Amino acid sequence: MIFASDLDQTLIYSRRSFRHDPVEEDIRLIETLDGKEISFMTHKAIALLKQVAEKAMFVPVTTRTIEQFKRITIFQGELASEYAVTSNGGNILKNGTPDADWNRLITGQLKNGMAREDMLEKFQEIVHDEWVLKQRTADDLFSYCIIDRDKVPAELESFTKWLNEAGWTHSMQGRKLYFVPKPVSKWAAIEYIKGIEGKKTVAAAGDSLLDLCLLENAEFPFAPRHGELQEQGQDSQGKIIRTEQEGIFASEEILEKVLKIAEQNLKVIR
Repeated sequence: MIFASDLDQTLIYSRRSFRHDPVEEDIRLIETLDGKEISFMTHKAIALLKQVAEKAMFVPVTTRTIEQFKRITIFQGELASEYAVTSNGGNILKNGTPDADWNRLITGQLKNGMAREDMLEKFQEIVHDEWVLKQRTADDLFSYCIIDRDKVPAELESFTKWLNEAGWTHSMQGRKLYFVPKPVSKWAAIEYIKGIEGKKTVAAAGDSLLDLCLLENAEFPFAPRHGELQEQGQDSQGKIIRTEQEGIFASEEILEKVLKIAEQNLKVIR
């Protein structure tokens, strides 16, 4: 069995996204940047994830770039996994190295769609410094912006409709607005790994629209009771299993449920 999980606001959390006030002794700092605290996990979640990883193939699946993913120390050390999916599925790392075959496949698919430069040219029609604070490109695969959500113009809705028809998707997570070509998806990368490894069952977890394809195709889809999917009422026709908890404690609840499934899956195999 594969356990494919999104990271930010699913397994790992910034202080801003805790939604609780956990006891400091119960949490562990797992990421810093320029000396600043970035992300945490609870000690309980870490212990549960280690148990899951002993009974299933744990694959971190993130929209983060390779560089951003490698900042998370726990996934480079004690919880390092054979595979990791970064760049929203645009890159697959095997033992820390990008999978060249997957990169060739993605590059070929992107040549058949609208170029990022053309998409961004259209986006400039509604861009204004008042609401778009920064624009970035991630691993030369997709684009994202740092935005002021309170000042997003009504024109964004019509732009995202055009974007969908042009073969791209979007997601708004906190202060970030993502534009991603449809071939670059988390499920496509997991399906590739699933085929290589001969796995039949996937448990998945995620909180955003960019995770929806992953949850729609997993046998056991989990989502925390917060985030973009919760805000938009997306539930994949009632298939998604929601947590009772929200915030940092939702990760513990997800991992407890996945651990039970992994244990049952091992019994069936044996």
